[in-house]
Amino acid sequence: MTNKIKKALILAAGKGTRIRSLTKNKPKCLLRFKGKTIIEILIEKLRFEGINRITVVTGYQSKKIKRKLRNSVKYINYPNYNQTNNLHTLLYAKKELNEPLLCIFSDLLLSQKIIKKMALSKKDICLAIDTKSKLKGTMRIKKIKNNIVDIGGHIKTNFSDGNFIGLSKFSKFGCKLLKESLIRFKDSHYEFYYTEVLNSLIKDNLKINFIDISKYPWKEIDTKKDYDTAKKKFFD
Repeated sequence: MTNKIKKALILAAGKGTRIRSLTKNKPKCLLRFKGKTIIEILIEKLRFEGINRITVVTGYQSKKIKRKLRNSVKYINYPNYNQTNNLHTLLYAKKELNEPLLCIFSDLLLSQKIIKKMALSKKDICLAIDTKSKLKGTMRIKKIKNNIVDIGGHIKTNFSDGNFIGLSKFSKFGCKLLKESLIRFKDSHYEFYYTEVLNSLIKDNLKINFIDISKYPWKEIDTKKDYDTAKKKFFD
């Protein structure tokens, strides 16, 4: 089966305040992991699947990311990163939502197999979910059969059905729906994650699908503990 997705959008605008003891004054995606930065590892894995049109949405210390990646990717610099969360980061990059793509958090370490499975999804909107993980401080989900019916940090861990790991797939039609919903939020909800837009689509009776990636390794690096834990894992 051939992957039809050739584009990825990496969200790298945030300050990463919970891990400043390690990052000091640089974006956390520039933390080094086994000889390379996290974002370099992510880009290599995307390109291995033939996803070569990569746009990085920068904000905090954007020059440092550009200095590292140079002309290997396209950049969008989001100026209001300090006042908003990633819903508005994604809204600022809405012109990129014009063809099938993967949308990824820049601080994500994961197995190559997860990217492959997500890129092959035929669903309009599909999220990578670990159904065996119910972590605090993360986006948790509720599901019914193969559909997500709620997503967000408001879901209590003992009532959740898993974790959203920070990787989603949108078809061209899925991108259209996402863009339209993001625009509805443009004048408010500055503190929201873009997962709140997905909840609005669910309320409009749209099906949000998922792929269970629980048997593959992944780690979102939000804290020093996350980083130390990741160093003990093997991400094939």
